[in-house]
Amino acid sequence: MGRRIVSVLLALALGSSLLVTALADGDTDGATAAETETLEPLTETTGGAAAPVSEEGTTTGACNPELTVPRPDPVGQLSFANLETRVRENNLSVLALQETMEAVKVTDYKELRGDLEDQLDALEDMTDGIKALMQGLGTVVPPSSEDGSPSLVLDANDRLTQLLAGYVLGTLESSTDSLEDAIADIRSGKTQKQAEDAVRQMENGQDQYVIGAESLYITVLELQNTRAGLERTLEAMDRTVQEMELRYSMGQISALQLQQVKNGRVQIRSGLDTLNNSMEGAVIQLEMMVGADITGKMTVTEVPEITDAQVDAVNYETDLDEVRQKSYDLYAAKTALEDAEEEYKDAKKDYGKNTYQRKAAEHKWQAAQYTYQAAVQSCEARFRACCGAVTDYRQIVRAKESALALQEATFQSMELKYQRGMISKNDYLAARDDLETARDAVTTAKHDLFTAYRAYEWAVRFGVLN
Repeated sequence: MGRRIVSVLLALALGSSLLVTALADGDTDGATAAETETLEPLTETTGGAAAPVSEEGTTTGACNPELTVPRPDPVGQLSFANLETRVRENNLSVLALQETMEAVKVTDYKELRGDLEDQLDALEDMTDGIKALMQGLGTVVPPSSEDGSPSLVLDANDRLTQLLAGYVLGTLESSTDSLEDAIADIRSGKTQKQAEDAVRQMENGQDQYVIGAESLYITVLELQNTRAGLERTLEAMDRTVQEMELRYSMGQISALQLQQVKNGRVQIRSGLDTLNNSMEGAVIQLEMMVGADITGKMTVTEVPEITDAQVDAVNYETDLDEVRQKSYDLYAAKTALEDAEEEYKDAKKDYGKNTYQRKAAEHKWQAAQYTYQAAVQSCEARFRACCGAVTDYRQIVRAKESALALQEATFQSMELKYQRGMISKNDYLAARDDLETARDAVTTAKHDLFTAYRAYEWAVRFGVLN
């Protein structure tokens, strides 16, 4: 009889473990699997993902229908207009977050609560059975051996049965408590609120991927700009080396001076090679982020210019409320504050005024209030700086454009002098390089203005402040 009971208890122990595992899965996924589906394999994409094209020749984003962009980019090319759509529709990390969000959104909490209640009923039945078994063991008289002394073997089996019964009962009671808490959380809406918080966090994660891709896009443009400047410097150094070799042949400079000039060219060449490697690495990262083939050769097009009308429309006072409402940082801080306040209310009910549990909960609640206030201040300060950066970079662009206008006039004068034979060809080419450098400075300033304005747009559009 004892061995039979031991077998039953072992089976119950295994069954209760499986129920606990099922409960954990339910808490993690938020739904029970009613049927299995066959997932289509992922396919590699080249360039932009296929998307519906309207009669006007524009493409509408699949993940975000509000995203309407120009036609898909040619293979091996990326435009800023298509960047966000390609990241949201092709980036594997963004797609994984999207599917996780969809899994949370399709959860039927009424059905989930029903499943958990069924599991709770099963656990309670098993618990009642174990308790009845343990009560029965208390009334059993251990059989004696033939000589009238108690049987040590049977007594050991009986003790093992009691130990197993106690272990299983403890496991079942723990699982029952967990199920009751999970059901109570669903009834109160706590589980649904946690799901909404998780979705909000994952949406913010997707936005961060897009922002990272935009930043990388601008980095590639600036690397192209820097490379053009280094190539001009290398060409100018080649001219200098040629001139110095001529002067050396005429005995005007020493061999050491010539070697120093040539070494300067080597350093410039080395810097250009390093820049090319860095640029290839940045392009590869960008290709990965938009789901393109990894070649390191994808080209990017210039970003659109920010107009004065766009800059003049930036208004800290009118846009701040919009940023506050959409900021995930404020949302997370507010959620933490609400949780701390709820814990403090529970502590006031469960513990006395002078207990350490209640005091700790009160301090935690106060800390959460300070944290939220600091988050609000940080949000306001960062958004103010964001708005200020837009106007500041516009004046920098104007200053660089003014310097470019002066350089253009200087170059026209040098070109006229060169045509009249008043200056050497090297002086003329040096003036042309100065003009290109001034143009690059304007381009860089416009990139900075564009980046600042995009930061402002992200703040107003999604509440994201970086």
